[in-house]
Amino acid sequence: MTQPRSEAQAVAFAQSVLDSQPFSVLVGARVEEMSPSGVVVRVPFLRDLTQHHGFAHGGVQATLADIALTFMGAAALGPSVLTSEFKINFVRPAVGEALVARGSVITTGKRQAVTRCDIFAVQEGEEKLVATALGTIVTADVPPAGGAP
Repeated sequence: MTQPRSEAQAVAFAQSVLDSQPFSVLVGARVEEMSPSGVVVRVPFLRDLTQHHGFAHGGVQATLADIALTFMGAAALGPSVLTSEFKINFVRPAVGEALVARGSVITTGKRQAVTRCDIFAVQEGEEKLVATALGTIVTADVPPAGGAP
């Protein structure tokens, strides 16, 4: 695969990957930034995706974390990657207009990368940390994401 040359191309490619995943479309995931040094993914706060107290469901936050962690693994290792594992800590209830994940690479080897993401709830333009996640992303014998050659 030819690596995207600009951030705009990287964002467009990453968004095409999300657009090919029905679940990512369901939650409304949008890539705002994508580079080897970081990714920003946003999902709108949807009432249909809350839990019984009205907070964003933990599964939605975990989905957002998995997206950001895996995109950073792909930035480090190439497009044929899968999540091997991740853990998430929920640190406060997630309420607001949107959730934003900011991902980065902690370290990378030949076949795996350890990645991190913090998830923020956005309310009236202010971001509050609601969860943090660490993941291990591995190269895999699977077709590249987004149909890339």
